[in-house]
Amino acid sequence: MTTGDYTAAQPAAPGTLRGDTDEFAQSPAVTRWLAETAGPVTDLAGRASALESLQGFCAFVGAGPDELVAQCLRPTKSGGTAISTVGRRSVNESVEAFAAARGLTGHDAIVLGNRLRGFLIHNGIFLQGPASIS
Repeated sequence: MTTGDYTAAQPAAPGTLRGDTDEFAQSPAVTRWLAETAGPVTDLAGRASALESLQGFCAFVGAGPDELVAQCLRPTKSGGTAISTVGRRSVNESVEAFAAARGLTGHDAIVLGNRLRGFLIHNGIFLQGPASIS
């Protein structure tokens, strides 16, 4: 399926992931994120919570973690990759929709959104959420 300037993978069935939890945690993108993240993800409970959030988001959008990062990239004419504005915007909108689908508002929605954006940031994709001060 092609949207804008990136090619998205075919989505998984709603509420499912490709592969099991161990395979999910072994994904290069997830491994990088966990290795580079400090603070609440360093303890076992924080890590489990972070993985659960990311796994839920991946099921929500129908893409694995590596596919999620790839959706934010586009090929260049020289054969390299660059950040896709369309892909980044789409994923950022999906983060907001995921928080809303979970019934989260205010601070809780911001925390979840920042955790998911942090995964992408640690994988080279800059995303910025809405201002937390209104």
